[in-house]
Amino acid sequence: MAAQIPRRQNMTQPSPGSVESFVAAKPDEIAFFQGDARISWRQWNLHADRLAHALLDMGVQPGDRIATRLGIRWEWFVLQLAASKIGASLVGLNSRSTLEETAYLLEDSGARAMILDDPAPESVIALARSLGISAVVTFAPSPDGVPLYGDLVADGVTAPALISPAPAPLILYTSGTTGRPKGVALDPAILASRPNVQEYRDYMARIIPVSDRSRFLLCMPMHHGAGPNSALFCLRAGGSVVILPRFDAEQALRLIEAHGVTNWMAVPTMVHRLEALPASIRDGYRRSSMEVVNIGAAAVPAHLKRWAKAFFGPQCLVFEGYGMSETQMISYMLPDHWDEAPDSSGKPMPFVDVKILDPEGRELGPGETGEICARTPLQIDRYLNRPPLGPEDLTPDGYFRTGDVGRLDARGYLYVTDRLKDMVIVGGANVYPAEVEAALHTHPDVIEAAAIGVPHADLGEQVLAVCEMKPGAARDPEALIAHCRRTLAGYKLPRLVVFVDDLPRNPTGKVMKTVLRAPYWSGRDRTV
Repeated sequence: MAAQIPRRQNMTQPSPGSVESFVAAKPDEIAFFQGDARISWRQWNLHADRLAHALLDMGVQPGDRIATRLGIRWEWFVLQLAASKIGASLVGLNSRSTLEETAYLLEDSGARAMILDDPAPESVIALARSLGISAVVTFAPSPDGVPLYGDLVADGVTAPALISPAPAPLILYTSGTTGRPKGVALDPAILASRPNVQEYRDYMARIIPVSDRSRFLLCMPMHHGAGPNSALFCLRAGGSVVILPRFDAEQALRLIEAHGVTNWMAVPTMVHRLEALPASIRDGYRRSSMEVVNIGAAAVPAHLKRWAKAFFGPQCLVFEGYGMSETQMISYMLPDHWDEAPDSSGKPMPFVDVKILDPEGRELGPGETGEICARTPLQIDRYLNRPPLGPEDLTPDGYFRTGDVGRLDARGYLYVTDRLKDMVIVGGANVYPAEVEAALHTHPDVIEAAAIGVPHADLGEQVLAVCEMKPGAARDPEALIAHCRRTLAGYKLPRLVVFVDDLPRNPTGKVMKTVLRAPYWSGRDRTV
């Protein structure tokens, strides 16, 4: 017998832009392309109804949080839609996270269910069960008797139709001002009390051209807001999504040509890799279908934006967005900004206020460099399960301290030039030095370590560890990297290790990372 569904959802009618509305209008048109798979709107909705009922039967309730540990795949959208039909939210986990990292996120988020696609899921299943999570679904078989996703959504499984009132909230984890990840979730009650929330959301939905004929290339991870949210904008307009599970520059061009892709959200590393292809290869693919390239999640060099614009052609609009999970989007570089300020990250969005502060909290004038502080309609008031934000995150008048350094010019363009916070961005993925340093400090021969970001031609940045060792200890970089591999995901590992007799410190004993970073960034316009 199917679980009881809250009456409010059974009585809800499909809203414009919902999956159910497109099922009614064009049930057999394709919503997703992945490899040889072609998934229609009807199939997407049927799978979501079946999964929603299965999760309800497993004890998931409205208001619960479902942890997702999935690669880039169309089934993520089934889970997102199923969660919406239930009234649950999603917690995005990195599928490359270690068991230690995953355990922290599961406990901190209070997840009541978990879906994962690990090829050998036994250890993660055992972890979930040890934390009291009984509702676990896997894509790969395991000897633990865990339900298989494929069985729950298979043809022939009957499930009454449910309505999704709105996309399920996605809880993302970020470091805030420390190395320990914190959940970012917007409180609906807080948002209801703020002005311009809907106007801001409407503007964000309009800023990137999208329609029912759009085809979006998705190659961003599902635990990162940019990829799923950009794909959902396309889908809510009735467009379709082409999925590339693992980014490969030539394969991306192959899909653009084969499917007539119109929209792409990319991190700078992806565009770098396109640029690095031999011209004889990259120029052989048609790309005249491309209408929008949106580059973000890390600093975008001006020359890269110019190259993308020239490569994709005059019909293609190139955007750059600047924002963060805690604030949502702060500024956008729109196509009409190119002539005036090609090196900028555009102007602050409507309903967003930005100011530049010096270390004493004084507001700086045009052209002066300091910390970027922003106030947006969708900024958080607290991290998940934590008290309201304090002065380390907010100014007295409510501006969020981004930890980024930059300036506003006299015309209102925002330039992002550095970071106060120590975060390193490796190929668009955030790496928090505090986590790397904590792993290094567990090595018995390390006295102290500092992790910094240094330039990398392809990834933008890579992690370098600077270590003080005990007298007489071996100075073996590979041994230290192997030691970190026990507790850190691969993308967080230091790729370079430098040994010093003494780390540079200020009078209070704090390591001066600006001194460590300076030789590697010397002569560059940006230090991020």
